[in-house]
Amino acid sequence: MAKMVSDRGRKMWWLSLASLPLLVAAAVVINAWRNIDNYRHRIETDITQGPDHLEYAGATWRLQNVRLLGDGRDTQLRLPGQMRLVIVRMVATALRDIGDIWGQCEVSLTDGAGRRWLPLDVSLSNDISRDLEPDREPVSGCGITSLKPPRKDHAVLIEEKFVVPAEAVPALSVRLSTAALRPEAIGFPLDLD
Repeated sequence: MAKMVSDRGRKMWWLSLASLPLLVAAAVVINAWRNIDNYRHRIETDITQGPDHLEYAGATWRLQNVRLLGDGRDTQLRLPGQMRLVIVRMVATALRDIGDIWGQCEVSLTDGAGRRWLPLDVSLSNDISRDLEPDREPVSGCGITSLKPPRKDHAVLIEEKFVVPAEAVPALSVRLSTAALRPEAIGFPLDLD
């Protein structure tokens, strides 16, 4: 009887060992599929460029102001290593009730070479705002604004800050997208020199 249990246990052990590569392969395929699906929802391939204003995600977006800091022209601020601070302000006027269409709102800078820069985190951005304009409340970025978007026919100002290499500055454009509409996005050239 003990030999029979031992043989059965040994068969189960070998069966488990033999099925392990199949289980690992299945896990890799499932994880790869999820990563591909996630990547598809993050990329922006259909970008509408506009010089003035564009409609997107239930609002009319326009580039209000762009500041370039770090070379000593605008402020005394000088950044190390030929880096520059770019502050982008956009105004969005809601054409309808926005709801959750602005979820995962993302603003980025791109250059002609296809490089992309994401904004500084919220706390660092707010610290910079307080240093530059101590008498004003910092302006929220797109992600925070998306939590409470404007009502129909109301406008909201958003601000994002980026640190980029000085050589990229002349070719920069700002890009905005939301998860619900990706791969569609909108963009504005910054025309900085």
